[in-house]
Amino acid sequence: MSGQAVQLVRRTDDSVVEATLYDGMRPEDLLLVERAWSPERLRLYEQLLQKGVRRDEWPESLHWDWSKKAPELRFLQATGFGIVYDRSWEGVMLTKTAAHVARLAEDKGKPLVYVDYLEVAPWNWRVLPLELHGRFKGIGSVLFREAVKQSIDEGFHGRVGLHALPQAETYYEKVCGMTAIARDPIKQNLLYFEFSRGRAQKFLEEGGAT
Repeated sequence: MSGQAVQLVRRTDDSVVEATLYDGMRPEDLLLVERAWSPERLRLYEQLLQKGVRRDEWPESLHWDWSKKAPELRFLQATGFGIVYDRSWEGVMLTKTAAHVARLAEDKGKPLVYVDYLEVAPWNWRVLPLELHGRFKGIGSVLFREAVKQSIDEGFHGRVGLHALPQAETYYEKVCGMTAIARDPIKQNLLYFEFSRGRAQKFLEEGGAT
């Protein structure tokens, strides 16, 4: 793996800390991620049940398991990115560059980087029914910017596509400025979003989402 310095912001006081963003994660790295995150998922699951929080208010990635996604990294089309602070994985993203093409009219049929999964560590989640606000903010934005940069490096001019969980739709549309195209019946009816090359360039010029 190769690493670069990135900045994360503490939610408690908006102080900035320096973390490391790694690309080229290996399958065994995702196993370590899940080993670290699963106890926190279980703790949150038990608290949500005990408090009687409605299922539609639960974090939508609560059931994810990164160990099941680890085999994807054995293929050249997949790349894993992760952010580490103080030896702790704070966020992870899996992207793919094959079998995905643009749907927007101006770029239709051209290759893009597809964000298959993006998640921050459970201790960074905002779970308002439990009055939890998370340790760091901005992790998802750092990872998403890296997907746009990967697209540029691949010669795809910043084109990025993804299917968003319902709780993340507003973020990708309003904060990142992606274009919502349609709900996809073969992906649990999730809403599909895309960046055109022009919008991607503007996104980077403006500093990306915060």
